[in-house]
Amino acid sequence: MAKKKKSLNTNNLMVVLLVITAVVVCGALGFNIYSILNADTGQGTTNTVQKVSNEYSNDYYTIGNNPTDINKACFKEINAALKEEDGVKIAEAVAKTFVTEYYTWTNKDGNYDIGGIQYIYAPKQSDFETYTLDSFYEDLDLYLTQVDRADLIEVKDVTVNSSTEGKYGVQADGQTDADGNPVLTELSSVSVDVSWTYQSSGALSTDSFQSHAVIHVVDNQGRWEIAGIEG
Repeated sequence: MAKKKKSLNTNNLMVVLLVITAVVVCGALGFNIYSILNADTGQGTTNTVQKVSNEYSNDYYTIGNNPTDINKACFKEINAALKEEDGVKIAEAVAKTFVTEYYTWTNKDGNYDIGGIQYIYAPKQSDFETYTLDSFYEDLDLYLTQVDRADLIEVKDVTVNSSTEGKYGVQADGQTDADGNPVLTELSSVSVDVSWTYQSSGALSTDSFQSHAVIHVVDNQGRWEIAGIEG
């Protein structure tokens, strides 16, 4: 009889322990869920979305393939300007980064590998690509067969000479008036006068390559893009 009673007490104790364990586990789970739902809420404050993801990426641009050291440095200037929300500095940094990508060939695999397209005014990127293949990048494939890729042109420094804020007319979706003239929309812009120099390899003369331009950078709904290049 005593043995049966002892077994009964043991069973009761096990039931109590199981109940306590279940309560503790449920409480811990509930606390974790509460903590996750309320983590870093700052007493009702709203977390803001960061414009800069990392040193080579942000909400608007990502650094190009096989970046050179100067390209990396200029891209970091874009990130710094975005943090300051300074339109002029953003435009200048975009212009400089474009130059270091577009006018550098040492990291290109062929004339289809056009650098800096992402910085061009979005509705005109396709047109710019076609223009480039018929102009500045036209002979790139030929150069690649004649000299080592490392001996092709590479921008080694780029300088902003001046910047002017204003308006710049852009044509979107091929709109024209009754006379066939393009219908332009004026956007806020910064015209960046920029010059650059190339590394000299000796295998390819850099004297005949463009080294100066006025780059018109427009504010396209918060994203600064290049709508025109003169030079």
